Amino acid sequence: MKEFWSENGKYVGKMLINQFGATFFGIMLVMAASAAQSQRIWLRLFASCFATLFYLYLIYNVLWEHGGQDRIRADAGRASRKPLTGLWIAALANIPNFIIAALIIVSQPFKDTEAWAVSVNVVGRALALLWEGMYAGIVATYSPINPIIHLLDIFPALFVAWAAYLLGLNNKRLLQPFELKQPAGKENAKSSK
Repeated sequence: MKEFWSENGKYVGKMLINQFGATFFGIMLVMAASAAQSQRIWLRLFASCFATLFYLYLIYNVLWEHGGQDRIRADAGRASRKPLTGLWIAALANIPNFIIAALIIVSQPFKDTEAWAVSVNVVGRALALLWEGMYAGIVATYSPINPIIHLLDIFPALFVAWAAYLLGLNNKRLLQPFELKQPAGKENAKSSK
């Protein structure tokens, strides 16, 4: 574990910083969309989806780069290929999300009868809003009461991190089929001048 942390700790830190930035971006977008609309939820939902996709793109960039660096080391024979590294990095970076989800899920059944559960639930939901702000509009639209949504919103980040690392490890890009390529004749014309 110590070796894994020494190799990948900075990527866990980058993912935490990206989530911190994306959550405030998401909160600002959702608040602006909520204030700008009148009895319509589509704008809030669109803003939240945009913030979520932006967050997932940040994760993709960080772990694609890491997978590419590990590919170079593996091709040179300095390291072995570990295809689950991206998933483990994302799992470590999402420990705060797992804790928040556990607080909400554990306290939800008891919040009508126990005073401690009300406090834990309110704190958990406030932390969820402050740490998972990019999902705020989606949660408010589709599942404001169900506590399982706070556990489910972790899985897109885990999947994107795993897939991005694998793509980087195999030197593939997500949008590679859509990239523009320079015609073959243009390269030869430039070199002959």
